[in-house]
Amino acid sequence: MAASRRNTSQRLTLVILILASITVVTVAYKGEARQVISSVRNGAGDAVAPVQRGIAAVLHPIGNLFAGMAGYGGALSENQRLQIEVGRLRRQLIEAQQAQEQLDQLRLEQNLPFAGGIPEVLAEVISSPSSNFDLTIEIDRGTSNGVGVGMPVVSGVGLVGSVISAGEDTAVVQLLTDPRSLVGVRFGNGIVAVAQGQGEGDPLQLQYVSEASVTYPGAPVVTSGLDIAAYPSGIPVGTVASVRHTGGSLTSQVLVTPLVNLSILQYVAVLQWLPPA
Repeated sequence: MAASRRNTSQRLTLVILILASITVVTVAYKGEARQVISSVRNGAGDAVAPVQRGIAAVLHPIGNLFAGMAGYGGALSENQRLQIEVGRLRRQLIEAQQAQEQLDQLRLEQNLPFAGGIPEVLAEVISSPSSNFDLTIEIDRGTSNGVGVGMPVVSGVGLVGSVISAGEDTAVVQLLTDPRSLVGVRFGNGIVAVAQGQGEGDPLQLQYVSEASVTYPGAPVVTSGLDIAAYPSGIPVGTVASVRHTGGSLTSQVLVTPLVNLSILQYVAVLQWLPPA
């Protein structure tokens, strides 16, 4: 019985000591223990920090990658826009250079050697052909500038076409490559023919060239001055591209390449000449 009371007393003393210890720890934590724990925690943070930095160093490029991917579409679109803009400016520069060359050539040839002193009106092309079936251009000169229907239109190197309609300030020119265009021409040997347009980029086809006519590729062709299209004589038209003799026929098939590059016209000269009434 005495032993039982002794054991109970010991257990009570142990419980009191445990409670006292918890109290001391709780109170001490608010003082020096807090500093100790904080030091341990800070030390642990310092120890882990290099690992965290290493992980961050690995993950950072990945984050940049995703951010870059998010902005890639915008950057690609901007790059494409800039490339298109550069291309447009480059084309404008080339066109401006070509136009300046044509203008300089026309100015140097105010008295065109093939125009025979015929007065001329310089004009700028303001509208290009709209289709292969209507090969006409519009120029910025009209009746107020002395431009009239039927007048020949040339560049510095040769025939372009003729004026088919004229307003006060503008006029429409039918190109010699238009399928409706007919131009009387002659070779250096005096043989005459009629050149008809076959469409944009195609050579002119000569009609009524006799089989006996002596002509060859590269031979120059000029206006004859004899056709109803009313071109004065001697305006350069083109050069013979090919000659084909067909058996059993009295004529030859002759193709002529125009001297003037009609696809890049910027400036032309209208000859103030009309055929005799």
